[in-house]
Amino acid sequence: MVLLVDCGFTDSRDYLSRGEGGLYSGMILKKAIFMLVVIAFSLLYYASALTRKDPPFSKESFSPPTWDWKKTSPASKEELGRLYQLKLDRGLRNIPVLSSLLIRESERARKRGDLERAVEIAQYSVKFSPDLPEPYFELARQKFYRNWFQLPEILNEVYRGLIAQFRYFPASLRLFYNLFFILSNAVLMTFVVFGIVVMVKYLPLYFHDIRSQLTREIPGLLMNSLKAFFLFIPFLLRLDMLWALLFWSVLLWGYVADRERRIILFFFIAVVYLPFFLRSSSSFLDGPSSEVLLEMNRANFEEWDRATEEKLRAWMSKHPDDPQVLFTLGLMEKRQGRYAQAEELYQKALHLDPRFDEALSNLGNIYFARKQTDRAIASYQTAIDLSPDRGAYYFNLYRAYSQETFFSRNIDRVFQRARQLDPVLVDHYSRIDVPSRPPNVNWLVVDEVLPPETLWRRFLTEFVGREEILYRLFKVWFEKIPSRISFMTALLFLVFFIVVSRGARTKQFITPCPMCGIPTHRLHLDTLNQEYICFNCYRIFFQKEKLHPKIEERKSLQVRGFQAENRFAARFLSFFLVGFGYLWREHLLRGLMLLFFFFILILRFAYWGGVIPSSVFQSENLWKPAFWGSLFIVLYFLSIWRIYRIKPKFET
Repeated sequence: MVLLVDCGFTDSRDYLSRGEGGLYSGMILKKAIFMLVVIAFSLLYYASALTRKDPPFSKESFSPPTWDWKKTSPASKEELGRLYQLKLDRGLRNIPVLSSLLIRESERARKRGDLERAVEIAQYSVKFSPDLPEPYFELARQKFYRNWFQLPEILNEVYRGLIAQFRYFPASLRLFYNLFFILSNAVLMTFVVFGIVVMVKYLPLYFHDIRSQLTREIPGLLMNSLKAFFLFIPFLLRLDMLWALLFWSVLLWGYVADRERRIILFFFIAVVYLPFFLRSSSSFLDGPSSEVLLEMNRANFEEWDRATEEKLRAWMSKHPDDPQVLFTLGLMEKRQGRYAQAEELYQKALHLDPRFDEALSNLGNIYFARKQTDRAIASYQTAIDLSPDRGAYYFNLYRAYSQETFFSRNIDRVFQRARQLDPVLVDHYSRIDVPSRPPNVNWLVVDEVLPPETLWRRFLTEFVGREEILYRLFKVWFEKIPSRISFMTALLFLVFFIVVSRGARTKQFITPCPMCGIPTHRLHLDTLNQEYICFNCYRIFFQKEKLHPKIEERKSLQVRGFQAENRFAARFLSFFLVGFGYLWREHLLRGLMLLFFFFILILRFAYWGGVIPSSVFQSENLWKPAFWGSLFIVLYFLSIWRIYRIKPKFET
């Protein structure tokens, strides 16, 4: 449907009829460069705003360890065997620093050409840290270099690494936070570009509306002054970049097309929620609740030090009713051979949570180490009653039965049940139980640890709060936004949004003619997909009326100049912002998606090591940069090729 209104506007590009095409081409280039500078400045300003409060880069639990690789590198298989035996005797599950050392040594062996040695060392890195993902990826890499035809074995190691990355709490926390950080900022940066496009296209109409209604009457002067004053509100309130662009986009609500209004609505929702969750997640990861979770993970799954114990005890002094921290401290005491202290801590944890089956099993291990077999059997049996599908409890019960001859008839039954429930665990403990070696309680029975599911459940509970997620989503609207006025909230902004959108329905607004670009009035109708073409363009190019040749020539030059301006701006800025051409030419969804993927790749390169760096050394390889670089090149050139194939919407 075409809606025609003869507005009587004068031609804004009469100079084209005077043959000043070169001057106009220069103006097109200047406008495109000006838009590029504005967008680049806005994105850089936004990026610097992200670093006002650094994300948790400096947490010790996420920082790579300092290690003298050359002085401490194990040289022989015998030394690795002794270190592995020491790990078993201490009851440790993972030693990340040693795994980092072995990954580095494996990489060095490969560069020397000793591929068998590289694979062997990588296998030991898996043995020393079976819960960490990096050793599996390193083993897969070394197997690939040794014989890339062994694809099933390589893919199996990659699969095990991916499973470890999702199951191991620090690795999964690092993965999800990095992913959330990059995706959220890519969305916000996309909307920054969209907001600037809306301003460049429709802000001249706002000024034209003010100029066309200039009058000497006092009410008219006050109204125009108020319209001009609205433009400076973001500066007066000191709104940040996102809220300022959103404010101006909403202010231009009456001038933008319907499809762009829907994008502005999504822009509003993204600005309300994404910065809030980015700030709150960063603050939480820098807070004591996150730190105690990482220290609990270290005490349960890694080699810990005196600082870990001090941090957990400091937490207990403020939160004495935390059964999970009591359980962790009891595990640390047990591994150091202080069984009386460990028993006391486990008893406190069970007093707070009588259904804490991991604490019951570990309490049985304390009784087992102190030769109190009957009490150990009772603790294991109670743990089995609470969780009858845990193979480790049956295995510990099997060990306790093995110490008493009159329980011999139950030994085989319990052992077979343990193997049925958890064959991998039973095979592992059966393999390390060498008769020639004196038994050690730290590897003779299974010490339970807090599973990753428990850590994640606690993380989400403390991050969301006791009120749960729905209350958090509702509370966002009453949070303060970065502003000079403390009571400026998203809720008040929503009221402004509703008032402007409702007022736009009852007024006439102007819109640029899609053929020549001059302003033309339009009426708000319920018909979808309208094109508002000025009266002169309709008469000349649709009705084919025969007008004066000078008028037709001047209008044709105007249309060609406007279309050339749009085409040049779309192509020129697409070299710097993939997808901008589609956004400028009103292919909104395609343009927004391409810009979104473009910013994802840019942020991926900017945070190559992750927003939170890995605590384990990662060997250098070209596969990851080659993959991401190829993806960027394909997206870039495909976008450029496609934007050059788009034809003008209207041709003369």
